[in-house]
Amino acid sequence: MKETTREIKKIRLAIILTSIVGLLSSFSITVTTFAYGIGDNTIPILLLYPTFILSTILVIANIRLGYFLTLLTALAYSIMLTSEVGYFLVFNFQNSVLLAVLLLPYLAFLTLIPLTVTYLTKNLGQKKTFQIGAIVLSIGFIIFAIVDRQNKDYYGNIFIDADLLENGEIVLNCKPGFADSRTFVIKTKSKELEEQIKEFGEYYQGSYFLQNTIISKNFRFTELKSITIKQFGDHKLKNQLTWTKNELNGETEFLRP
Repeated sequence: MKETTREIKKIRLAIILTSIVGLLSSFSITVTTFAYGIGDNTIPILLLYPTFILSTILVIANIRLGYFLTLLTALAYSIMLTSEVGYFLVFNFQNSVLLAVLLLPYLAFLTLIPLTVTYLTKNLGQKKTFQIGAIVLSIGFIIFAIVDRQNKDYYGNIFIDADLLENGEIVLNCKPGFADSRTFVIKTKSKELEEQIKEFGEYYQGSYFLQNTIISKNFRFTELKSITIKQFGDHKLKNQLTWTKNELNGETEFLRP
């Protein structure tokens, strides 16, 4: 009995310490979100941080509600940060700053899931099942964050200088922006594409400028597989055209997400 009580105290202490680490390391995420926003997750993340503070205080006071709040907060954070962590692990792992402000809080939240489940189920007959399930869930988040990048589409904008040749061939000179020297070239033939270039492009000295061209870039982890032109400015293409990496001649490094 004493041994069991000692183990429970250790788990509670681990929850408190991990929560404090999570609070300190996720503060930067919260401030950045408040300043710049991160899309649809802006409001949830801003609401989660004070909830996490409250749950930590309740856990320190040893109020059972605090453990439930901590579990729910850790699950919510884990779900919302998984995509960002996957991008970091695949494309930006050399960024030491993100190790502290993104990966550390993420690992803290994943650790809190099995810890709180273990504490909350300590008196249940099926506690082992719940505890193993919580561990598998936490590990699954990390695995999914990486596996999700195995075949992923990313969206971006490029500038296209299109030349329409007399033989019907279309030469697309693609670059990050109008004045940028980094360029890759696509050569293709498509009557429909030619008509849309003429309709939506800005004609200048024999070629057509297509600003704010929206493309999707398919990557297998860090390897570019293909790109697809989605729309010219606000105008969606009727039939979106896709080219593989081998059909892109020139510098494509700037296409990395």
